[in-house]
Amino acid sequence: MIIHSSSSSKYNVLDAWSEMYIGLQWLINSELPDKQYQAETRHCALSQMVLIGSHHLMEVMLFQCIRKLLKNNPGKFPDFENRIEIAPFAKTFDNWPEKIIGKPFNKDLEPLKSALVLAERRNATVHKQSAITTLEMARASLYTAVEASRAIENHLLGEQSFKYDWVLLKHPISKTELFGNISLPQEVNT
Repeated sequence: MIIHSSSSSKYNVLDAWSEMYIGLQWLINSELPDKQYQAETRHCALSQMVLIGSHHLMEVMLFQCIRKLLKNNPGKFPDFENRIEIAPFAKTFDNWPEKIIGKPFNKDLEPLKSALVLAERRNATVHKQSAITTLEMARASLYTAVEASRAIENHLLGEQSFKYDWVLLKHPISKTELFGNISLPQEVNT
């Protein structure tokens, strides 16, 4: 079976970022309730999935942009070309932009500051304790992922318009707090 990097849906060509975004946007707008007190058990699990998928959007954008930079500069960064398929998100995010374009991400400014908080919570959810995720966190994670993806593309490629604006217009989400500005529930050890 051959897996392509894009798929079609109702005459739109989708890729890993747009397809994941549309699914997450649908979960938030069509499946998750408005208020936490309306949430059933499945909504908590779906909120975790939105959080994990939102982080995935940022990873996809980061590596799409780096691949484009490497493709446009063949042979200039052989170490990165050889390691891109196994490069971890955090180290790539922290180190590669400065080495490739001479300018690191400003992780003290939003939305990238919140993107790092989201990455930490994603790691806690996936690797450590399957951290609790609220509806507010789900919404904030997707909004943060969209804004961070936009900032990553702008920083690395100098693009003024976001590659996925057409997707956001067709499948909008509400503006909400960035992930770093919301309260995260604490786990209780029993």
